[in-house]
Amino acid sequence: MGTFLLNDTRHRHWIEDDRFTTCVSYNESTKFSYHAINLDEEAVSSVLPVVMLQVSLAFLISQILYILLRPLKQPKFVSNTLSGIILGPSFLGRIKMFDAYVTGGRGMVFAHAASTIGGIYFVFINTVKMDKGMIPRAIKKTYSVSLTVFIVPLLISLVVGHREQYKIPRIHDQGISISFVASKCAYPVLVDAISELKLLNSELGQLAISSALLHEILGLLRLLMAPLSKAKYRSVAIRIELSLCAMSLFTFLVLWPTIQWIIRRIPERKPVKDFYIVAILTGALVMAVACDSMRVNYTIGAAMLGIVIPAGPPLGSALVEKSEAILSNFFLPFFYIHVGQQIDIYSINNWRAFAALELIIMAAYIGKVVASILATTCFRTSFRNALLFSCFVNIKGVSELVTFLRWRQRELIDVQTYSVLVLTNLAVTAIVTPLISVYYNPQRRLESIAMGTLQTALPDSELRILCGIHDEDHISGIIHLIKASNPTEMNPICAYVVHLVELVGRAAPVVENYSTQKTKAMANSTDHIMRAVIKYAEGSNDAVTIQPFIMISPYETMHESICKLVKDNCITLILLQFIPPNEETEGRAACLHGLNNNVLGYAPCTVGIFVDKRLNNYSNSAKPANFCYNVAVVFIGGPDDREAMALVSHMSSNPGVRITLSRIYLEENLVEDEDDKCLDEVVMNDFMASNFGNPNVVCRRIDANDSKQLVNAFRSLVSDNDLVIVGRQQPFSSRLLEETKPWVEYDELGIIGDMLASADFAEGMVSVLVIQSVRILKKDPKTVKALSNSSSNKAPKTVKALSNSSSNCDIDIRTLGKGEVEASDLRTVKMYKLNP
Repeated sequence: MGTFLLNDTRHRHWIEDDRFTTCVSYNESTKFSYHAINLDEEAVSSVLPVVMLQVSLAFLISQILYILLRPLKQPKFVSNTLSGIILGPSFLGRIKMFDAYVTGGRGMVFAHAASTIGGIYFVFINTVKMDKGMIPRAIKKTYSVSLTVFIVPLLISLVVGHREQYKIPRIHDQGISISFVASKCAYPVLVDAISELKLLNSELGQLAISSALLHEILGLLRLLMAPLSKAKYRSVAIRIELSLCAMSLFTFLVLWPTIQWIIRRIPERKPVKDFYIVAILTGALVMAVACDSMRVNYTIGAAMLGIVIPAGPPLGSALVEKSEAILSNFFLPFFYIHVGQQIDIYSINNWRAFAALELIIMAAYIGKVVASILATTCFRTSFRNALLFSCFVNIKGVSELVTFLRWRQRELIDVQTYSVLVLTNLAVTAIVTPLISVYYNPQRRLESIAMGTLQTALPDSELRILCGIHDEDHISGIIHLIKASNPTEMNPICAYVVHLVELVGRAAPVVENYSTQKTKAMANSTDHIMRAVIKYAEGSNDAVTIQPFIMISPYETMHESICKLVKDNCITLILLQFIPPNEETEGRAACLHGLNNNVLGYAPCTVGIFVDKRLNNYSNSAKPANFCYNVAVVFIGGPDDREAMALVSHMSSNPGVRITLSRIYLEENLVEDEDDKCLDEVVMNDFMASNFGNPNVVCRRIDANDSKQLVNAFRSLVSDNDLVIVGRQQPFSSRLLEETKPWVEYDELGIIGDMLASADFAEGMVSVLVIQSVRILKKDPKTVKALSNSSSNKAPKTVKALSNSSSNCDIDIRTLGKGEVEASDLRTVKMYKLNP
C-alpha cells in the first residue's frame, strides 16, 4: 500500500511506494473509482470550447502564414508546421494563461487522440491513393535511380553517424533510424508536394514519384522487420512477427475478397453507399489498434488495409472524396498542434549534440545531391536537372513528422533531438521547394516544340490523330469525324484514342496503353469507349488503326501529358471535346474549358475543338455504303482557316461527304499581313483546282457589309449540314468581328465558333469543329514562300481568275473548261458548283 500526500491548492496526489512515484492531477469535476476515472457532463462540455479554439487558432495562424509566405513560394506544409510550433511552448505556450486555458489540461488529451487518428488516416488515405499497378513498372524502369538515391546517402550518413552518434544523449539505437528516414523519400509527402507545385505530369516529377514508391516499399519492409532487431527477447520478436504474418494473411485472404465484393455491388455511375465508407474507415482504425496492441507501429495496420483497396473509381475515389476534407481540415490541424507541443527551441542548449545531429542529417541530404547527379546520368539529363531532381527527393513532410512524434512519445529521443529533427526537415523543405518552383518550368519545353501541321503533311502518308474523349456519349461523333476524313489503304489514319480521366482517388497521374487482352468482371466507361472504336477499326479494312490509351491526370496539368504523347508519336492533329456546362457538369465543364485553353496554348500541332451537339442522333452509318455526311466550311482568312481547309481537302475525296465552302469577304478596311493574303489565295486555288469536277463540292462567295449580313450568312450554313468547320482566329482587325467579340462566351471556340455553338443559334443543334494551327509556324516566311511557289503552279488559270474576281454583279456565270459554274441570285452570295 502506498503513501498518499495531498496538496489541495494544486489538486495533486503523490502516490509513493517502494517501486515508483506517481503524480495524479485532477479537479472537482473528476470522479475517482476503483476501476476508472470518469468525467461528468460539465467536464466534457468544458473541453469542447477548448478543442474548437485550438482548431480555429491553428487554422487561422496557418492561413495567415501561408498568405505571408506565398510570395516566397513556400508550401502549405511549412505554414501548417509553423502554426503548431507557434501554439507550442516555444512561443504562445510560454504564456502561462494561454497554456492553462488553450494548450494545457484536458483539451490536449483530445488533441493528442485526434492527432493519432489523423496520422492513421493520413497513412491509410495515401495508401489507398497509391496506384498498386505502378509498383512493378516503377521498379523495372527506375530501380537504378531509386536505389542509388537511397543507398548512397544512407551509407554516407551511417559513416558520419558512427563517428558522431556518441555525442548525442539518449539517442539509444535510433542513429540508424535517423539516417534511414533522412535518406528515404516518403511517397505520400513527395506526391503531395509535387501536386501542390503542379508538376505531377513533368518528367522530373514522374521520376521522383517512381523513386519514392520504391523507397516506400523499403520503408514498409523495415517496419515489418523492426521487431526482430529491437526486441530484447527472441521469443517476443518471434511472437510479434507471427502476429504480423497472421494479420497479413487475414488482410489478403479475408479483407481483399470483401473489398472486391463491395466493388462488384456498386452500380456504375452511382455513388458508393455510406455504410461501406464508414465500415472501411472504421476498419482502418481497428487494424491500427491491432498493430499497436502487438507493439508494432500502428501505421502498418492502416497501410495493410489501404493496399487491398484499388486506387481510383469507384471505391478508392469515394473514400478519398468523403474523408480527405475532414482529414485535412480537422484531424491534421490537431496533428500539427501535437507536433508543435513537443517542440521547445529553448531546450536546444547542448550545441555539441546539436552539431553532431546536424552532421548526420546533412550528410544524408548532401549524399542525395551526389547520388542524384550520378543516377540521372543514365537518363542523359542535364546537370541542372540533376540538381533539381535532388531538390525533389529532399522534400520532407507529414510522414517524417509521424515517425519523429512516435519516437518522442516512446521516449526514444529527448526534446532537443526531436526539436532539431523537426526544425531541420522544415528548413530543408522551405529551401528546396522554392528552388524547384523558380528554376523548373517544364512548359518552356512545350513552347519550343513544333511537330507540323495538316498543310505540311506529306501526301499519301499516314495521318495521326489524337482523339481526347471524356465521356462515352461522344464517341459516335468522333467516329463519324474520322470516317469523314477519308481513311483508305493508301492514306490510312492512326487514331490515338485517349480516355481523359480526372485524377481523383489516386496519388500519381497515369498514362498507359489500354490493354484489350485483360478480361474484366465489370466493364467501365473506358472499356465501352475502346470497344466501340476498336470495333469500327476492325471493319475499316485496315484503313484505320487504333492506339488506345487511358490518361488519368489533374485537369490543370493534363495538357503536359497530351503534348508529350503528341511529341513522342509525331501526331499531326489533336481532337478535343467541348463540354457545355449544365446542371450536371457545371463544375467539371469549367475545368475542361481550362484544359482546352491549355492545349491550345501549348500544343505542338494542329488542334481541333469538337462541339458535338448531335451526340447519338447520327444517321445509320455502320455500313460504309450508307455513310453520308454534310460539311459546311467557313473561310475568311488566316492560318487557322487555311489549316481547316487542309482537313477539308482530306474529306473532299470521300464520296459520302458533301462539302459546302463559303468564302466570306468582309467589306471594310482590314489590316492583314501580305504573306497571309498570299497564302489564303494559294490555298483557295489549290482546293478549287483539286476538286474541279467534284459534284460533292460547292463553293460560295459571301460579301458581308454589316453584322446582320454576317449572321445571316452563318445561319445559312447550318441547314441540312452535320458539321460546320471554322478557324479559331483571324489575323486581322475587323469591325464586324469586333462587334461580336463582347458576346463571346467560350474563348477556346473563337468568335465565329462560339456564335455557331451557342444554344440560341440554330436551336443549338449544329455540331462545330474549331481548328487552330500551331502558332510556331504561323509567321515563318520560308514556309510562306515555299507554299506560294509550289502551290501556285498547280492551279488552273481559270480557277485563279475565278478566285481573284471581285465582281459585285448579282448573277455571275463562267465556264471552267467543260464545266458550268452556277450562281444564285442573292445580292451578297455567289455560288459555284464545279460540275464537269
